[in-house]
Amino acid sequence: MKGLVLEGGGTKGAYQLGAYKALKELGVEFDGVVGTSIGALNAAFIVQGDYEIMKDIWLNRDYKSFMDIEEDFYEKYKNVEFKAKDINVVIDLMNKARKNEGIDITPLKNLLKENIDEEKIRNSSKDFGLVTVYLDKKIIPQHLMKEDIPQGKLVDYLIASSSLPIFQQLPKRHPVQVTWSSCWTVHRYLDGFLSDNTPVGLLANKGYNDIIVIRLSNDAAGDKSLQKYVDLNLTVIKPSMVLGGSLNKDKDHMETLFKLGYMDTMKVFKRYDGVKYFFNADFIYDEETCFNLISNIDIKTIEYICKILKIRRKPSLRVLLEEIIPQLGDMFHLEKEFTYKDIFYSIYERKLEENNIDVLNLYDFSKVIDSVNSQIDSINFDYENNENKSIILLNKKEKNEKAITNKLLNDFKNQSLRKMPI
Repeated sequence: MKGLVLEGGGTKGAYQLGAYKALKELGVEFDGVVGTSIGALNAAFIVQGDYEIMKDIWLNRDYKSFMDIEEDFYEKYKNVEFKAKDINVVIDLMNKARKNEGIDITPLKNLLKENIDEEKIRNSSKDFGLVTVYLDKKIIPQHLMKEDIPQGKLVDYLIASSSLPIFQQLPKRHPVQVTWSSCWTVHRYLDGFLSDNTPVGLLANKGYNDIIVIRLSNDAAGDKSLQKYVDLNLTVIKPSMVLGGSLNKDKDHMETLFKLGYMDTMKVFKRYDGVKYFFNADFIYDEETCFNLISNIDIKTIEYICKILKIRRKPSLRVLLEEIIPQLGDMFHLEKEFTYKDIFYSIYERKLEENNIDVLNLYDFSKVIDSVNSQIDSINFDYENNENKSIILLNKKEKNEKAITNKLLNDFKNQSLRKMPI
């Protein structure tokens, strides 16, 4: 069975809308969808089959549809993230919540009551699940599939799953049947991220073995939490850029996240190429071709790069592959298991970055190469004497990196010229 898992992350959930749009276009269908916090809300709309409502909520409605707060308060806190850098701000907001002065999410509750069709979800052939927690001297996780949620309480549990500790506290009125008791009791519910923000286990426990995960962060801790599912076929879609604040509902920001989610998904499914940028899938530049271009770099180019990187071995193909390539991977901030194709694309992307070319567009990679070839300076940069006026303002590390990039681009250009018929 094929499942979809949606991570929590506040208003960054617009990214999941774009990712889901891409999956729909790719013809990917799911037998079950689960999520935590905002991921649970998105999951409910997907299982309900109401993509258009979901799209309207994310792209057409402002923060007032989610929160009843003054505009100055919103502007002050919209870019807060639940990370170490914002810990003091988060603690301040949590203290306000304890005094019942937290963010009022009554509009979100009303929005869900108006648009969530509980019977549609319960009658759907698709599995649905969410994560929340309740307080009973300690945090008690609640990992629930729709059959575990009391009838008529689905919206309540969606709100519970999304109740960040900075929001006004939920009243103690949400019932749950505790496993060790046959009696009904009531507890204070909080956001499911306090238990499991990426609830793959909900589907794994039901026998799902082919699962797509749409994350809302690119942190190492989240990646590590997925490593325990080694026996599953996991496809992870995660942001290639920082998604910003967890409360930011600005229209232009929502549109950016939506677009990024779509494009990142297309890249994961090999419809787009690139590392930081997005290119049409140009199969001319496959892994073998990129390796051949890199391994055919002129010995003088290798010597030049060795001098900059202070590599004291005699220039050779072996030095290129064993020492230069790993350092290029670090220079371009590539993931540990990078490919020669990643290196090749990153070299051209560096020139796009230098010219402030917008990342969130789809480009023809062959045209990018032609454009770079027409503009790249064929004269070697004297990195020691700083004779290239275009990089006088750069620090030494940046100068060296630019010098290496330009040298490699010149080499690739010369390789292509040598292949042209006379």
